[in-house]
Amino acid sequence: MTSLILSLANRVLPVLMAVALALAPLGASAAKAGTAQPDAEVLARAKFAEGNLAYDLGEFQKALDAYSEAYRLRPLPGFLFNIAQCHRQLGRPERASFFYGRYLSLSKEEPPNAPLVRDLIKEMDVAVLKEQERRQKREETARDLARANALRAQAESVATRRAQSQDGKRGVTPQAKATATTGAEVKDGGLTKKWWVWAGAGAVALVAGGVVYAATAPQPRPTSLGTIR
Repeated sequence: MTSLILSLANRVLPVLMAVALALAPLGASAAKAGTAQPDAEVLARAKFAEGNLAYDLGEFQKALDAYSEAYRLRPLPGFLFNIAQCHRQLGRPERASFFYGRYLSLSKEEPPNAPLVRDLIKEMDVAVLKEQERRQKREETARDLARANALRAQAESVATRRAQSQDGKRGVTPQAKATATTGAEVKDGGLTKKWWVWAGAGAVALVAGGVVYAATAPQPRPTSLGTIR
């Protein structure tokens, strides 16, 4: 059903605009008066033809620009249908629905393709809802990813701080142990060598004392008997 609608919509586009322009009041009155058409209508027809050619070639943005300019020159409701068709082909369902609606509301009488246009509006509205759902899912996915990245960064930061703390402890403990060991060795060495030190010092003191005493003590009395001369 949808493919049939789109096929009919594509076929009706040039026919609709050709009829709309052919029945334009200004063009009819100018023909009856036997005078040249105003420049605005001539330009509008040229833009319309340019838009049709671009649409047939699949250049939908170029066709949209041409139809929009034609509508500015000659604000005929039929141009709005063509503009809506371009937005649909460009994947802009919200804009397409808007211009389909404007086409129906600005037409003086209900156009022959009104049922088709209403079906297209429904189709575009469904497409808009689906796009909103997809956008919401993308946003939720992006938020979840950002939250996961933040948690991972936080965990990595905590792990880094713990590793640095452990490295600091490993660097301080051996030094303290070495210091304690050195102190013990010095203390033990002092205790071990203390007797020898004091012994050596005592010997030196005794020798020195003996020397001093020998030098200062009174001479002993002779023990031998005197001779008589």
